[in-house]
Amino acid sequence: MHNDSRRLIAAVERSVDHKLDVEVFNDRLTMQKGCYILNSWGYGPKYKFSLYIRGPYSRDLASDYYKIGKLDNTDTDVPEEAITRLKEIFDKGIGYAEAYATVLLVKNNSPGASYDSIYKRSLELKPNLTKEVEEASALLLT
Repeated sequence: MHNDSRRLIAAVERSVDHKLDVEVFNDRLTMQKGCYILNSWGYGPKYKFSLYIRGPYSRDLASDYYKIGKLDNTDTDVPEEAITRLKEIFDKGIGYAEAYATVLLVKNNSPGASYDSIYKRSLELKPNLTKEVEEASALLLT
């Protein structure tokens, strides 16, 4: 297990204003998306993520999360500014967070790809989130 996993997960919890529960599916999705976004912004520990049905997924992060279980008042070394930015993403809804993380994953795995190719691939992956993919693409790809 990564030593600072608790601190990364604590940052995600702070961004959604509630304790995440490893037994709740949507909380696990939130944790995966939040940690991926924070990793993309340079906050660690770093995990390897792959494309998954509901957005980026890390098997190692999932394993660490199950080992950790619920956090009790864990501090984080992720700056408040990053937590606030992540909160703004989650405040737009879980669908937007999923689209944002997916566009970010496609972009990060397609260096030099055009706006159109990243946007189209993201829409192919998330056809039910057209509006959210458009909004996330406009923010991340311009």
